[in-house]
Amino acid sequence: MRVTSLLIAIMLVAGACTPNDSAEESTTIAPSTTTTIPTDAPVCRSGELPFVEEGVVAALDSQGRDARAIGGIRRYAFDGCERIEIEFLSAAGSPASRIGPVGVSMLSDSGIVRVTLSDAIADSAVADTTLNGDLVDAWFVVEGIAEGLTVDVHLAQRVAARAFTTTSPARLVVDLIPAEEDLPITRPASEGGIVLMSPQAGVGLYPLQIAGYSAPNIGAVRIRLSDSTGVFVDRSISTRSPVHVWHSFDVGLADGPSGTIDLFVGTVGEEDEPVAGVEIPLDLP
Repeated sequence: MRVTSLLIAIMLVAGACTPNDSAEESTTIAPSTTTTIPTDAPVCRSGELPFVEEGVVAALDSQGRDARAIGGIRRYAFDGCERIEIEFLSAAGSPASRIGPVGVSMLSDSGIVRVTLSDAIADSAVADTTLNGDLVDAWFVVEGIAEGLTVDVHLAQRVAARAFTTTSPARLVVDLIPAEEDLPITRPASEGGIVLMSPQAGVGLYPLQIAGYSAPNIGAVRIRLSDSTGVFVDRSISTRSPVHVWHSFDVGLADGPSGTIDLFVGTVGEEDEPVAGVEIPLDLP
């Protein structure tokens, strides 16, 4: 929940300096304290913490947690690996000391590293960034997938990941390396402020689960199933929220039209015609 002191403090926090030329900063709003990462060694490969290619990467917690908001997300590129650092703010807007419970999992077939935060972290100074890196393509801060905020890191290829936290300042560090087997990934469809996690284009089955997330400026998502003869399903799902991040949606259809069907998920204009979003073909029984 936004509070006035948090918003004022976020606006006053000074932008942190870039540790090296390969670092990409997701936002100009960041804690004033930074950690300098050396350029003479790939720190995202050093140490004995194992890398995971599928499932749970890490389940972490800390006592005396004071993190209430995401303050910034940064990416660092090294030779053969990449590092993501998520920074946190306290309720007063200063750098937090401890994060509290956090889960990191690998959705390897979808090419996503998912960071799930506790419900105490309900605000964010950042929403998304496109990076186009060798390993990391983009990230999104999403409300509604879990009790707290979720950070979905979209990948450019299949990777292995490890994760750990630091204290004073509180940070979550996710290291990424290429997976041993370079198998293809089926990335979510993304267009017009919509990320469609499911279904994938092609053969579908009922019950049909339509799930994903929409950009902060989209107040409602329109879901349509149609073919050349007309529209069979037309629903509008509210995604309004006081938090300026991406908002999840999840709709289940127990039954519906059969045959070759077009699924549209996005926004419509005054004439009730699709304006922007994702459209995929489905073959339904």
